[in-house]
This record gives sequence, structure tokens and C-alpha cells, in this order.
Amino acid sequence: MERKEFLNLVGISVGAVILQNCLSGCTKSSDPTPAVTPPPTNPNTGGTGGGGGTTTTVGLTGNNLLANGTISFSIDLNSTTFGDLKTNGKALVSGDVIIARTKAGDFLVVEKACTHQRTTVDFNADNTTFSCSNHGSVFEANGAVKNGPAAVALKNYPTSFDSAKNTLKVG
Repeated sequence: MERKEFLNLVGISVGAVILQNCLSGCTKSSDPTPAVTPPPTNPNTGGTGGGGGTTTTVGLTGNNLLANGTISFSIDLNSTTFGDLKTNGKALVSGDVIIARTKAGDFLVVEKACTHQRTTVDFNADNTTFSCSNHGSVFEANGAVKNGPAAVALKNYPTSFDSAKNTLKVG
């Protein structure tokens, strides 16, 4: 084998390895673990959601899963599952949404998956935005795109908070 032929083969091999890594770099399997903690799984269902459009997560009544239809649920902030939301600036993932409490005490609920490539977004309490750690998209508090590559806003869900009962209604 001549030197020129050897270098061509090495170059093609290195190029193939680089191309493979580039093509697999943006797949769903490469999504990082979200910075927020999902609620614990229910031992009766093997997951956080049950069938029939409702979930069985302790402290949650209704549907927080897009596959089960319209998002509409209530959470009890007195439950251990959602107790972190008593603190301003905290957030957590529940079903297909991220529930955040701003530093001012307001509640925000948006779909959890970035509209670019479905990575779970993180809540940034300091500037009241949601960001995607995978490709850098940033969304305003209402879900609107602030910085791409995402071009479509996150779905935003209306909320109402009953401070006497410490209950948040979504949808």
C-alpha cells in the first residue's frame, strides 16, 4: 500500500466517525436530564400517569398528559410531591408540563418539551425564562421564543391559585 492510498483511507475513516457523531448528536436519546425533578412514580401504575385521562400522582387531580387530551389539573401544594412549589423561584416537571413559581410568587405552566427538538426545558428564576440546555433556545415566561433555534412558542397554560387551600388549578 502506498502512502497516498494509506492517507486516503485514514481520512475517510476519520470522516466517517465524525459524520456519525454529528448525525447522532441531535437525537432524542442525547437529551440531557432536566434540571428539575419529576414527581415520584406511583408504584401502582409504574409511572406518574394513570389511564383514562387522569393521573395518580399524590397531590394531583386531573390530566397533566397531552396524550390523554386537554391539560387540566389541580395540585395540592401541601402534598410532598408538590411541596417545593411553596417556595418562590422553584419549579418541577409534572407529566408533560413544567410548573414554575416566580420569585414574585406567580405561577407559570408551560409544556416541558422545547419546540425545537423536544428536550425538557429548565426554569431560570433569576430572569423568569425557560431555557433548553440542548441547543440554547430561550423562552419568555409566557412561552414566547426569545432566542432560537426554536421558532415556535411553548404552549402556555392558564393558572389560578387558591391561597386559602394552597391549591393550584391549571388549564
